[in-house]
Amino acid sequence: MGTIFQRLRSISLTSWIIIAMVAGVFIGWLFPEFGVSLKFLSTIFLRMIKSIIVPIIFGTLVVGIAGHGDDMKRVGRLALKSLIYFEVVTTIALFIGLGAANLVKPGVGVTIQGTADSGKQLAQNTPTGMGFLEHVVPQSFFEAASRNEVLQVVFFSILFFWRARVLPR
Repeated sequence: MGTIFQRLRSISLTSWIIIAMVAGVFIGWLFPEFGVSLKFLSTIFLRMIKSIIVPIIFGTLVVGIAGHGDDMKRVGRLALKSLIYFEVVTTIALFIGLGAANLVKPGVGVTIQGTADSGKQLAQNTPTGMGFLEHVVPQSFFEAASRNEVLQVVFFSILFFWRARVLPR
């Protein structure tokens, strides 16, 4: 019995994810009703992922910035490298998404039900620059964390680090 658990523990996390994806596809294909009844598992999994996002981002930013000590040039270089990496990866993801959308053509043949007024109401809700700046600053860290507002958590992390390093104790 111990050897079975040892073998299961030796499988990497990536392998477990692939096994679970393949099992999910086969369950959805062969037993669709049973697959729908397992929706609670996907909900639990997504909630678990969402619950660890904020602590990981906050901890990574505070420790990462604090780990550079008083050398703000290193922090600036790290920020520049991070921005370049973010832009490159986002651009690649954009091209992959555009290619997939042009290949698959989602929405072709779908009839939209609704009125033109609903589209006009949505178009009136465009954010402004000042509204964006207001949104960046959280009312409270816990509110931003509970709503998974990543940008607000990043802002608070930088503010938290700045308070700890700049202001006298």
